[in-house]
Amino acid sequence: MKTKLIILFSLIMTGCTSQVWQAPSYEEKITGFYASQENGLLLVTGKNYSYVFEASDILKKSLELSRTIEFYPRYESFKLDEENNVSGKLDLITHNASDKQKLRELGFHQDTYGNIELTFNLTGKRYTVEGSYPFQKLEDDHYVLVETPETGLSKAGKIVVTPGAVAIDAVATVPVAAFFGVLGVMNELDL
Repeated sequence: MKTKLIILFSLIMTGCTSQVWQAPSYEEKITGFYASQENGLLLVTGKNYSYVFEASDILKKSLELSRTIEFYPRYESFKLDEENNVSGKLDLITHNASDKQKLRELGFHQDTYGNIELTFNLTGKRYTVEGSYPFQKLEDDHYVLVETPETGLSKAGKIVVTPGAVAIDAVATVPVAAFFGVLGVMNELDL
């Protein structure tokens, strides 16, 4: 019984160090966007905040095409700093584009799986917006994970906790890895 409890505890505690050092973040639900042609900005509304990004002509044209071509967006590495500056990557991907030539002229390329895609590096600001804009509403739910800056106090707390978490990881990971190694050998030998 004690052995089972130790194994269960080890499995639960494995990975404590990575969890302790994981950056704080929040999940933003994107509800719509508006590309301003006159000043080169992309306004994005979210459930909690709104964001204003610098928008290249290619990004604005791609967003116009999203009314006729179904794009699957992928949001990566969005980070917020202490001054509410936000940056990240937006990949626009389409699987069945009927007008591949038009997309290639904009700079889209075909990946090894036949998808047409283009990556945009976005930089901008986070705001609380009041008033109404002619935002284009999104049909599907889009969620973006935004990493937020840490306070000095939370970093200090992690430094204090880490030695214990590292010790628990070392104690738990080695036996768990050995256990799965033994299972693999037993499986190869058909035992």
